[in-house]
Amino acid sequence: MTRTRSASPVRAVTLCLPDEVFQGGRPDTAGIVRYGEKILAVSDEITDAGYEVQTVRLSSPALDRPLHHDQLHARAARLVEGCRRAGVGSASLGVLRPSALVGLEPADVADVLVTHPSLFLAVLVADGAEVDHAAVAFSGAVVRALAHRDGEANFRFAAVAHLGANAPLFPGSYSDGGEAGVSVGLQSAGPLLARAREAAALDLTGATTLTRSWLHEQLDPLDDLLRPACERHGLLFHGFDPSPACAPDASIGEFLETVGGIRFGSPGTVAACAAVTAGIRSVGLPTVGYAGLMLPVLEDEVLALAWQQGRIDSASVLAYSSVCGAGMDTIPLPASTREHEIVAMIADMAALSARWAKPLSARLMLAPPGADPRRTEFRAEQIINIDYPTA
Repeated sequence: MTRTRSASPVRAVTLCLPDEVFQGGRPDTAGIVRYGEKILAVSDEITDAGYEVQTVRLSSPALDRPLHHDQLHARAARLVEGCRRAGVGSASLGVLRPSALVGLEPADVADVLVTHPSLFLAVLVADGAEVDHAAVAFSGAVVRALAHRDGEANFRFAAVAHLGANAPLFPGSYSDGGEAGVSVGLQSAGPLLARAREAAALDLTGATTLTRSWLHEQLDPLDDLLRPACERHGLLFHGFDPSPACAPDASIGEFLETVGGIRFGSPGTVAACAAVTAGIRSVGLPTVGYAGLMLPVLEDEVLALAWQQGRIDSASVLAYSSVCGAGMDTIPLPASTREHEIVAMIADMAALSARWAKPLSARLMLAPPGADPRRTEFRAEQIINIDYPTA
């Protein structure tokens, strides 16, 4: 099986670890290594078929029992050591459910993420019809603590709501704790945009059709490849997150402008987001994660420029998420942003998610104290730095 013409890079090949590796709260490093070797073997098969694999990851089960600082740190250290021995670059420590927060302070979570820069972590703030406001406040305090400790670390933390298990994309990914399985996400905004440019002028119905047919073209061969590969290595195949992930040089915002005939942030943006999401959600393959349209502001040059020019803000991005995708992702916040404002943004995301039972998250890029009040200064290569919009 070889890749399709103009195949998308594979953004993440993620192995979701079973509970057996974490029995007694002390991860079995040898078990993590064993599963790490399995997912690397699956990744090699994808690469041998002609695909570019960008990241290989491990994802841990959700944490739902009260933890204290030392337990969380021990779990993190053993997971990192297992990844190191296996040669896996990054891992999710899982999701902290509200019940796990009882013995923790926000500084404990910040400590773990600052100490282990290969780890990602999330807090679950809504998983039913009600928002857990204590978890919301906890998450806001983590964002603030991380900004004080390491201005880059908020890239690896999110507050999440209604996100199911076994998603491939970080942060927010966690395992269901059952048999080990694989999930995959693509970095597909670039090839999708190229297809839209080749097409004749589209209406919104055409945008839905183009998105659906293109995703089938991309995912069907991978599905045929992954099912037997996982079986050979004794793993389940959980499915794809078909969300078209972007990159600084591959804009989902430009795709929306092209198929919707709009300038991003203008009237018609919600309709364009809804039309593309309809295509994403009708692919008919096993899906996990957000399975919608992602709008990461600081990872997309069109979205970043729209924010800098004041054409979009956190409220409008959340409004777009009501019909599409992941919530408020890589939102730039100056250092002067107060903690109660951060908490309010997370609460808005959680309320929208709880009302419609849809997966959303908030990943808020708060600048550290003393940072330039006029411009973001993040160092990560996937982040696009911008001027903050003036009032």
